[in-house]
Amino acid sequence: MREIKVYLAGGFHSGWQDLVKARTSNLSFFDPREHKIDAADLYTAWDLNAIRESDWVFAYLEKSNPGGYALALEIGFGKALEKRILLIDERSIDSDMEARRLAMLHICADACFHTLEAGIAFLREETRTMDSLPKDSGS
Repeated sequence: MREIKVYLAGGFHSGWQDLVKARTSNLSFFDPREHKIDAADLYTAWDLNAIRESDWVFAYLEKSNPGGYALALEIGFGKALEKRILLIDERSIDSDMEARRLAMLHICADACFHTLEAGIAFLREETRTMDSLPKDSGS
């Protein structure tokens, strides 16, 4: 079976990545928290390479995320590489202004949700059917 790889894009402080990993199965994750790289040029290269190797970008824009600029880069790069993009956007649900600012991210995403739980449920369901796909011949 071909391993499904998911890049976890979003903030580092709340530990949401652990919840995604715990509530899904048969997936491999690229978690930027784990590389422990401090130099911006090096962690950017690591992140972009991880997205390149992924099938999915699971992008979580928490309400507490002050900017989301790196997340926007990760979504855009993933979109350019034709990766599946799953966006969880907690910021625009209560603000029309935020919704307008984030509209481009929504347009780039294959699916959008306003809660982490809904995003996890979607990823679990979408990748469940992919578990049985044959391994790529070039992998």
